[in-house]
Amino acid sequence: MEQENRKPRRPRRSKADIENCIDKAAKELILKKRFSNVTVLDIIKRAKIEPITFYSRYRNQENFFEHFVRDFDYWFKDTMSVENDQVRTEEVYAELLINLFNELSHKSIMLELLRWEISDTNQVTLRTAMSRELHTIPLVDKYESDFKDSGMDISAISSLLIGGIYYLCLHKECSPFCRIDLNTDEGQQRIQNAIRTLSRLLYEHKQGTRSQSKDELEGIAERMRQRGMSEEDIRYCLMK
Repeated sequence: MEQENRKPRRPRRSKADIENCIDKAAKELILKKRFSNVTVLDIIKRAKIEPITFYSRYRNQENFFEHFVRDFDYWFKDTMSVENDQVRTEEVYAELLINLFNELSHKSIMLELLRWEISDTNQVTLRTAMSRELHTIPLVDKYESDFKDSGMDISAISSLLIGGIYYLCLHKECSPFCRIDLNTDEGQQRIQNAIRTLSRLLYEHKQGTRSQSKDELEGIAERMRQRGMSEEDIRYCLMK
């Protein structure tokens, strides 16, 4: 009789299961209430865990958020493949920005993180913003090297494009911007097309201003000879 009245034990969850429950609870709460309104107690209740279970893993709420955002920050997740690419083409540059736009154009943890950083300067937002900056420096250095002879400040141009994407996605809940409504497929497509256009113009300018190699100059000289030009005229035309 005693055995019949005894409540069945809840199946023991693994460490990975518990951490997944905590992350899932935090994600649901942040998307519903935003970072600034979520507390540890909210997460504990949602994840159906004991406080000691949470605090055995994280010192406090700040420590949890610092770990949590790494899995959702676009620049932490999606830049490694570009950093490792030997050739950073027009298409790669455009896709980097378009993927960022797509990530932010829908309700996401990354979007909520940006909203939190803008609205509340605290230890977590300061550290996450600085970590993102430090994480992307190797990629910035490579693009600066690629564009060093182009006469363009690719870092400043990229910062304007990225900042514009941030603002448009944060602003879309308020109203259209320049008559473009990012809540529609048409509006999102227009921004993606604009990113591709700007990327093409950047790389066309880069190609037009880059220094020509010795082989390229020799090829030009040979074609000029075939046209009957004298060596003196060829040297004059190819002088820098």
